Amino acid sequence: MYNGVYPAYIRPYTQVKPKTVQRKESEEQSKGSSSNRDETNNGNRNYVPANNYQLYGYRNFQPPIKEKQVNNAQSINVSQIITDFRGTVNAVGAPKEVTEEVLAYLKLIQTQAEKEIPNKKIIQSNLKNASQVLDAYITKTLKTQSNVVENWVDALFLQNIDYKANPNAINEALKLNFEEENNEKTPNSNLIVETSSQENKGFTEKEKKYIPTDEKMKHLFIKAKRAAKKRDPQTALITLKQALNYAVKTEDIKMQSMVYYETADLYNKRGMYPQALKSYKIAADLATDENLIAKSYMKTGKIYDDAGLLEPAKKHWISAIGYAGESENLPIQIKALDNIASVQSEVFDSKSTYTFLNLANNLAEETHDEKIKGYSYKKAFQISNYLDDKSKAMQYLKKSTKSYTKAGDSKNTIENYISAADIMINIGNPLKARALLNKAFMTAIDTENHEALNIISGRIAKLAA
Repeated sequence: MYNGVYPAYIRPYTQVKPKTVQRKESEEQSKGSSSNRDETNNGNRNYVPANNYQLYGYRNFQPPIKEKQVNNAQSINVSQIITDFRGTVNAVGAPKEVTEEVLAYLKLIQTQAEKEIPNKKIIQSNLKNASQVLDAYITKTLKTQSNVVENWVDALFLQNIDYKANPNAINEALKLNFEEENNEKTPNSNLIVETSSQENKGFTEKEKKYIPTDEKMKHLFIKAKRAAKKRDPQTALITLKQALNYAVKTEDIKMQSMVYYETADLYNKRGMYPQALKSYKIAADLATDENLIAKSYMKTGKIYDDAGLLEPAKKHWISAIGYAGESENLPIQIKALDNIASVQSEVFDSKSTYTFLNLANNLAEETHDEKIKGYSYKKAFQISNYLDDKSKAMQYLKKSTKSYTKAGDSKNTIENYISAADIMINIGNPLKARALLNKAFMTAIDTENHEALNIISGRIAKLAA
């Protein structure tokens, strides 16, 4: 399998290991955490079954093909490439004129591929043309140069392609569609399963809150929000339903979209993901506020990601990037890019991973907000450290620490010093590790962070033993 970049909704031509419910933080605390990294190194990616996922659309993947086997894999049919390309056009949410231009090139490819002896050069030329058109749109949307699609096409050319069209060669397993398989009915069932997951704690987005001018609507909306905050989901749901009925009656489309978004959040926090997905979709479809649309796509992508459905997750994050770009919401774009980079790292596509990390970091620099920069570089550190790239990890961590220090964020500064010390211990430099722990210790004293002081003291004692 190639290690190049491939665009949204296009899988590498091998199957991907689904995630387990256990998150990385928990894995590091478990007994088997060190062996987990050993198993994934050197191309030996052992299959780990998902734990009790009851999500519609979830596939039980087979063990992925080992890297050496993939390099000698059977040919990729051009029909698969055309199908994937069309999926990418839909995924990035390109406007009508861009979509029509790309589809025109794909039609030329299809016509050529259906000939008895297809002309390889014509097909390759039109694939390049289509990729450049789509990359130009992505560049305009992100306001940063993108060659994601063209890089994917170039990587394909290095593989064994069958240029004679064969619709039977299309792998239907690659075309997962979560919503279509979801037969669950919308928001009427009781809420169950207490969960607590907070996404993107690194910084807080500043956004304007829409407050309804209608007093009855305002009362219902605030009542629902308070009930949700007090963990009274039944009251929250009943009130949201009343608010929705009133919003429909008064033809307040903006409030309708917000009610659906709040309903989706409620289901999401309670672990009722099929209902959450439906409500996020309706919220995005109704909304005229690009930020609300972007947030709906962000959270939808997170649900897919947690279920191990990587391509649908990326598809929705790409859409979030587009809508956030319309409203010039750089924080959401940065988070989405970091999320995509994280997914790419999990399939060990390092080139693509760093492409998305660099885009995120460049946007973070444009904000001139030290806390956002600290967050973005910290995510880059975590992801490059996961890829066992210690040199880049330390570079990112240094930049993150510098930004968090400027922002006066002592908590993240301390965490960064401790993380850097751990790396120094792992590479056999205890003196440097001790110096970093001392910095963390002094920062904890200055800010009276007693919890951090206990952790750091334990690390120092262990190092001295």
